[in-house]
Amino acid sequence: FEDPFPFLGIGSDTENVENNGQLSYFGDPVFLGSGGSGAVFSFSPKSASGGSDSDMNGKVAIKVSWKRSRSTVEKECQILRTLEKSGVPHVEKCIGPPNEYRFEDGRVIIALSPVVESPRGITSSIQYVDSGNAQQIAAKCVVETMVGMLRANIITVDVQPLIEMNSGQVLFIDFTEARNIFEGSDGSADAAGIVGFCSEMMALIPESLRDFTISYLKERVESVEMEGVVFGDAVKNVLESIWDD
Repeated sequence: FEDPFPFLGIGSDTENVENNGQLSYFGDPVFLGSGGSGAVFSFSPKSASGGSDSDMNGKVAIKVSWKRSRSTVEKECQILRTLEKSGVPHVEKCIGPPNEYRFEDGRVIIALSPVVESPRGITSSIQYVDSGNAQQIAAKCVVETMVGMLRANIITVDVQPLIEMNSGQVLFIDFTEARNIFEGSDGSADAAGIVGFCSEMMALIPESLRDFTISYLKERVESVEMEGVVFGDAVKNVLESIWDD
């Protein structure tokens, strides 16, 4: 990467990155990890000259696709924007349209926010979160994200939570496997996918918090339905099976 590293269109809703806004600059890359869709680095905001940028808050994550996963990463950004527009909480945001990766043809980059940093550390398991209120906060975050995604007709597999050990705040990342519930060729709801998604989310809840979580799940679903949202039969059947189990 250059230092500073340019990214076109931060904060823009359009896919036309050539005309949708100013360049943003980032530096001090730190490798965070890699997977089937690409490699991820954290960057700090910079000015065009390489100094710190006081106009942007916090670090961003830049995901660089592999050549074979270009379309997957582009779709991930679209899914994240759908979730953001639907008001789904505790999910990372794609804050700019996909940019071409300038150093190798056929690859694309997306900018993601926030980068989670915690003084006590990050875990993927609620049982390692400070006991008491922090664990309940984490359980609530899981429920809020699950219900929000179902409301937006989005499901995924291999859920990836980042949980702050001291506060219990949760951020879900890596939506490369996310898809619309009605994405199948016949247009019907993916009942098996809904079951798998909800099972993965509920598996994040320790047994000691199950009764608390189920009570909050029913409360959350009822609240959403009072807003006029109607869950499809496939979704409602799965939700009812959770609290009737």
